[in-house]
Amino acid sequence: MSEFRMKDPIYPEFRIYDYDRLSKLMKSYPVNRLRFIKQLGLKAYSGQFPSANHTRYEHSIGTMHLSRQLCKQLYDNTSDLDLKGSIKEYQPTIETAALLHDIGHGPFSHVVDDILEYFGKDHEAITVEIIEKYLADEIKSIDANIDIRDVCSIILGRNLNHAYLNDIIHGHLDVDRMDYLARDAYFTATEYQWRAYSFIQLMRISKIPPRISDEKVEALHKEIEASQIPKREEITEAINRIKDLWTDHVCICNEDGVVHAEMMLITRRTMYENVYYETSSRIAENMISRAIMWMIEQDKTKESLFLNPENFVRLDDFELFALLKNSGGYAEQTVQRIKEGRFFKVILQDKVASMKRLKDAVARKDRDEIMNINIEVAKELETDQERVLLDIIKRKGFERNRVFVQIDDEAKPLEDMSGVIRALINSIEKEMTFGIYVDTEKTQIDDNKLKKVKNVLRGGEGE
Repeated sequence: MSEFRMKDPIYPEFRIYDYDRLSKLMKSYPVNRLRFIKQLGLKAYSGQFPSANHTRYEHSIGTMHLSRQLCKQLYDNTSDLDLKGSIKEYQPTIETAALLHDIGHGPFSHVVDDILEYFGKDHEAITVEIIEKYLADEIKSIDANIDIRDVCSIILGRNLNHAYLNDIIHGHLDVDRMDYLARDAYFTATEYQWRAYSFIQLMRISKIPPRISDEKVEALHKEIEASQIPKREEITEAINRIKDLWTDHVCICNEDGVVHAEMMLITRRTMYENVYYETSSRIAENMISRAIMWMIEQDKTKESLFLNPENFVRLDDFELFALLKNSGGYAEQTVQRIKEGRFFKVILQDKVASMKRLKDAVARKDRDEIMNINIEVAKELETDQERVLLDIIKRKGFERNRVFVQIDDEAKPLEDMSGVIRALINSIEKEMTFGIYVDTEKTQIDDNKLKKVKNVLRGGEGE
């Protein structure tokens, strides 16, 4: 068995086993490209995190490493023989999915996300296209039994064979988050007390029955009996069988596992508030995103550069900067301003809920209306549209009934076992903020203009 030791600051004992087989995939162009995409976008170019220079490649191999560690621990901790066999069977697929889970990220990680969304795509869809089109042979060289469809479905969290496969890479307490929280905290000098290895030791796979009470089943029976819908007997029989069904999930073991989960989710909340939502880097990333749209609108480049996987897979941080610079005009100016640290300024930050028109547009996911608001704000500020950036900051919540705790023979949702988690859920669900960033080198801001901007966001006059 070949072995390659990686020098990684997060995992001192990081070894890649079966390196001879994995190396072909790890050295493939789509994977190696991740060395040239910064994990935290433009944070190293602005604000208080100049050391945030780590890449998507480091994160991807770290996630693969943790997936191997988790598979081993799940096998040791799980008692059901069928599930133990399943873990052994799927381990090569899981590790492959972990390595490739970010293969569809574009330059500076999330900078092009809004561009993709505007044209009806996302980085996950591009991930699948890149894997299917460019990496099939490399994946088969690892293990001929790996099904590429399983690799893709695990990455997307849509595998129908076993629910636990989705939990490992696409869950709330998955190895993806375990790695990026530790890695991002390290490179941004953020203090944290949570450790992935200790948490992994407290995980197993358990069979989880559906969460439906006897009272709910009885109520459904009465509704069906009182209705005139066809096949009432068949539907009633199906409902009676619900309580015999189960799904397999990665579960946290006992009270110690609950404490580790609380620490991880608090760390994640802290990282989002103090690092990921940090204002100066969001301004820089929004400036680049707007410059990309300007290039497309001015026919300096085509949207196919970002939508076609054959073109997309060639894009990285350096290629994007070169493209912007060579496009001249606003795009070139944006690159120069990033290099000189001349960023747009914040003129307004507030909760989305405080601005009715904006709140309604965000709730409807009405991109055209949000763009109209941006245009109207620019008009009130008497400046060009590209000199005003409207940034919607969406808090990522915690979905109920996704994470389970196994104590003795009973499995319960994490939120039922922890007041800390319930408090986090409630606080996140109520929060969504926005920022308006303006090129104050070209635009004069006064109280009267700011009042007009607020009226646009509210959808009318007055407070």
